[in-house]
Amino acid sequence: MKKAIGILLLLALCLSLCACGEKKEKTEPPQAVGGVDPVTGAWQGQGGCYRTEPLELPKGAGVRFCHEGQIYAMGNPSMGETIVYRDGEELFRYAGMAFTVSRGEDGIWVQDEERSETGDTLVLSLYSFEGAYQETLRLELPAGCFSLGMAAAGDKLYLKCSDTLRAYDREGNLLCVIPHEEFQGDLLRGGDGELYFLTERENGSGGVISTIDTEQGCLTELLSWDRGFVGSGDEESPFLLILPEGLYRMDREGQTRPLVLWDECLLSVSGITQTRALGDGRFLLGGLFAEPLLLIPAQPEDIKPRTMLTLAVLATQDALDYEPDPTTYYANVAHSISAFNAQSTDCYVKLLDLSEGGSLTAEQALTRLNTQILSGQVPDMLVLNGSLSPFAFLRQGLLRDLAQDLEADPDLSAADLVLAQAIEHDCGGLYLMTDCFSIETRLGLRSRFGEAWGWSFEDYRRIDAEMTDGKMTIYNLTRDYFLENSASRYLRQAIDWKNGTCDFENPDFVRLLEACRDIRETPEDPENMIFGMNLLGDGVEATDLVMLGDATDLAKECRRVGQSVSVIGWPTPDGSCGTDFGISYPIGVMKNGEHPELCWQFLKYCLLHAERSIPNYRPLLEQQIEEARHIDPEEEKDMWYDGLRSPITEAEVNQFYTLLEKVEHTSLRDETALSMIREEVAPFLAGERSAEDAARLIQSRISIYVAEQRQS
Repeated sequence: MKKAIGILLLLALCLSLCACGEKKEKTEPPQAVGGVDPVTGAWQGQGGCYRTEPLELPKGAGVRFCHEGQIYAMGNPSMGETIVYRDGEELFRYAGMAFTVSRGEDGIWVQDEERSETGDTLVLSLYSFEGAYQETLRLELPAGCFSLGMAAAGDKLYLKCSDTLRAYDREGNLLCVIPHEEFQGDLLRGGDGELYFLTERENGSGGVISTIDTEQGCLTELLSWDRGFVGSGDEESPFLLILPEGLYRMDREGQTRPLVLWDECLLSVSGITQTRALGDGRFLLGGLFAEPLLLIPAQPEDIKPRTMLTLAVLATQDALDYEPDPTTYYANVAHSISAFNAQSTDCYVKLLDLSEGGSLTAEQALTRLNTQILSGQVPDMLVLNGSLSPFAFLRQGLLRDLAQDLEADPDLSAADLVLAQAIEHDCGGLYLMTDCFSIETRLGLRSRFGEAWGWSFEDYRRIDAEMTDGKMTIYNLTRDYFLENSASRYLRQAIDWKNGTCDFENPDFVRLLEACRDIRETPEDPENMIFGMNLLGDGVEATDLVMLGDATDLAKECRRVGQSVSVIGWPTPDGSCGTDFGISYPIGVMKNGEHPELCWQFLKYCLLHAERSIPNYRPLLEQQIEEARHIDPEEEKDMWYDGLRSPITEAEVNQFYTLLEKVEHTSLRDETALSMIREEVAPFLAGERSAEDAARLIQSRISIYVAEQRQS
């Protein structure tokens, strides 16, 4: 912990030195021209010159394979019917709900099945590439064996089942059964015409390609890779490798070379995990959460110069262990970048990974960022969460106050942004922006809490004393959890950054520490775990933690309880509102970046096109609520539907809007100051010092921290 604090203090010192320097004015801001020579207009990129365009598919259809430059897709418009499309046009219909269609050597295999108690029968129907029916082959599968995919190569058919790969000849005779890890792997047709077995690890962290030996009945590893996703290649390379920075060719030895680098062509793609070579110089890009795109050869003059803006992110090491590609970890940000770049004619935003794919720790990345800032290499924007805290940048005055951009914007004003006042209150100005937010709060029965929008420590003690055995005031409560939530809120009023002072030696803060000591801990463990959907209404809990992720969630939660509910949040010393606005990906603009005035274009686009959580842009929020007012209760809902089943009422709307008015703060926390409090409070909770002594030591340490961090 001390090492981390030291790094942050070093960051503050470096930023202070940087803030003292003056930015040199540039008469001609450099333009991002990617791989195009700005003088001759010739292509000079490492990869090729390409453009993208959306692939138009019939509604509900999905791509299945490509053949001789044509794209074959499949859809199930109704129960009991399958349509196969070629280049968007209907090719033929199959009278059944086919599982999938696959490319064979001489046609299209439609995969269907018949189930019985003794096992499944796989029904394979072959059609020509022109859509004419050829033949049907029936393969009997043993009980418990399920076909998850098929492919045809040479004179053999291959079924990828749950834990085996089964190979057949064209007459349906079983040749061999090759075991593989259960529910892992896929069949991959290489650009060389060979069929391979592909096993990819989660989240784009690499995998293994194996050859299939039907004579020996085994898989033999051909190559492995450690990052990205693999797809089918063409005559130039058997495989294609998708990386965050571009699309690469990969040979049978695993050697790669760039086919196209996104930045060189000023292309912005997001969520691409699948690719296929069409065989005519074009490539198909897609993914589970990505619209399909065609990658098409282009001319240098097709790439119009735009100004490059960099948006830097720093994922924690834990996050990188789970999502090796920060582009995936910051998927929402990456999606916004892709959408913005697709429509912008002036700017091109590039996501910059400060950890360099996880090769640097957070401390190393921060140190390198300091060095870059001192040398004038400042990112245009920063996602200020996690290890990249906004506070060092705020205290040194390195972030642009976006109020000036908002005031100059003809379409927006501060009144249009739900979080404008809260951000200004917590940051001393509009130094951060986000397109959406959530609300983490606590609910209590109105019969217990009345009309209150908060509760005090005394309220907590009184209510907790009334709880009978086996019932809880706050589920999974620990002293650490109580301290973190209470102290992080107290920090807002205790530190005066403008004057460089702080105040922790006072009765209110001592009372906070004593409340932390005196709580009844109810940590979750096998002995006290509670389950159910209406624990608040059933009286098991006095308060219930809820995360409001859209404008109708409060109404849904209140309906679930079935009684009148108060939104009280976390207990506070004075009983004021204990609910905060949650911001996952706040973005700050660096004042000394290359183009601070252009960053508003991106931020404004994000505000106007928010697609998740609760929109910060008030008209979008009002649109969500208006749609909820007109819900059709007769409309058939999916069994997993978790939304409102009848129109939202005006009382529910008013309660939500009142909550927005009551909340004054964001969830941003000064983790450095909070860690100092944790360290000094630990001996107090262990009975080794008094609350007054802990407060005095906290006052001393944070006074030094404030003096070092304060803008000179």
